[in-house]
Amino acid sequence: MPFIIPNLAPACTIAAAGKFFYNRERNFSGVAAIKEAVAVKVNLTVEAKIDGEQERFHFAEEGRLVTLNDHQHYLTYTEHQDGVATPVRIRLDEGQVSVTRDGARRTRLLFDPQAPTISHYRTEYGLLHLTVKTERLLSLHDLAAGKGHLVIKYQLHNGGGQIGDYQLDLRFER
Repeated sequence: MPFIIPNLAPACTIAAAGKFFYNRERNFSGVAAIKEAVAVKVNLTVEAKIDGEQERFHFAEEGRLVTLNDHQHYLTYTEHQDGVATPVRIRLDEGQVSVTRDGARRTRLLFDPQAPTISHYRTEYGLLHLTVKTERLLSLHDLAAGKGHLVIKYQLHNGGGQIGDYQLDLRFER
């Protein structure tokens, strides 16, 4: 599992009527019109180093590149691993990127190379506060052509201690 954090609950759906329903309380509520949605192939490799142990995950999935209201761009796809399907949504903003994994639990990581960000992860033992320290964020994409490359190198910390070092390398194209 790429972020070594278990899965989370659905936050968005794309309805047959062509509307994008998005219920994250800190963003907008209601319905936003999809300006464009194109099918893309997604290739993702995640490397994780935790306690000196190196792990590598690779996913080749079908996805969609969605543009809302001219300025909000999302890459959506579903990861399949060990019989579990996990919806993933990546928001491509200028200067920062957020990755949301939906499933039994919801994880949202915000990557900002200018400053550490805080995420919360609910476990059966309580709320876990995560600090995301983005060391490198490379986001090259041609949305009109439906292709892009995203590289994120980051660390996750909890309570002052480092959980691990991670690198995400994602490519998408029509």
